[in-house]
Amino acid sequence: MSKFCTHFFMFGFLFSMIGCSPTKEIVLQTMEPSPVLISQKIKRIGIINRSVLPNVEGHETGLNRMVAAEEQWLSEQGRDAALTGLFNELLKDSRFKTIKMLDSVPQELLNFDAGNDSISWEQIEQICDTYDVDAIFSMSFFDAETTVSLKKTSMLQPNLMRVKVKVPAQEITLETLIENGWKIYYPNSNEIIDEFVFNDHIVSIGKGTNPMEAYRAIEGRKDTLVEQSMTTGSNYGLRLLPYEHSVERLYFARGSNNLDLADNLLENGDWQGASQLWEKELDNSNPKIAGRACYNLAVMNEINGDLKKAIEWASKSHLDYDNKEALEYLDVLKFRTIQNQILEQQVSR
Repeated sequence: MSKFCTHFFMFGFLFSMIGCSPTKEIVLQTMEPSPVLISQKIKRIGIINRSVLPNVEGHETGLNRMVAAEEQWLSEQGRDAALTGLFNELLKDSRFKTIKMLDSVPQELLNFDAGNDSISWEQIEQICDTYDVDAIFSMSFFDAETTVSLKKTSMLQPNLMRVKVKVPAQEITLETLIENGWKIYYPNSNEIIDEFVFNDHIVSIGKGTNPMEAYRAIEGRKDTLVEQSMTTGSNYGLRLLPYEHSVERLYFARGSNNLDLADNLLENGDWQGASQLWEKELDNSNPKIAGRACYNLAVMNEINGDLKKAIEWASKSHLDYDNKEALEYLDVLKFRTIQNQILEQQVSR
């Protein structure tokens, strides 16, 4: 087996009885292929920004105007942070030879098509030819919208004698929704390889004797929002890479003395001892017990990274002993086999 199949390893066990069922549950850590399939021909990446900054409404006054101005600042700083996060993440990917931040693309090449938020392929090809890149990563939009709510409360404040006393106050809550959209254009096949939108919800709370003071009392909001935006860009770059994923599997823990004993061994991490007890049940005169033993051996082989043997044991459990759970498990194993083949292609570049 390849190292990527065997990387499907036992991260830890979460044993839990499922009602009065004879089964228990374990949690395994798997390696999953990237959700974004990048052609091997793509070596040079260009990153563009198509987001549009909001305008502060002229009729806004006081607190609302301050929040609106901060939203505009956030949109400018946040989108730059997101682009930087993506740029830094792509630099780490050895598949790509060149990563370019294309901040001098003429505005006319970034215009929206009528009724379409994508750039025309003619424009994409022109950008790629001009800047010598194979594919375009585009920030389609970056929107920050804040909802303001106020409520009466109280707070402690020093009086003239420097003694803290309770005084009436206002509590302000700012709920900011950040939406960040990305697309990857590949002109060689006129294909949008990926489209993805991140949604982040950040809540900030402050107290003061009046709404303006409460607003000013909020600490670190800008830094938090910009840091989260950078994380969003970095996370988009990570979509190009295989990732670890927790999955749940069942095994049979009841039905015979050997199954009971094997379960006790598993709680101590002794899979080899448990498998020896399951093998003893393969010749059990009770087909239900033999089927459960086959099923458990399938699970063990999957943990060991041998999906072929896992499928063989699951098939035997279903076909020879009519184990209903094994039929569903077979579908899972076959899907994992396909996923591993994709994973092999991605990491063998």
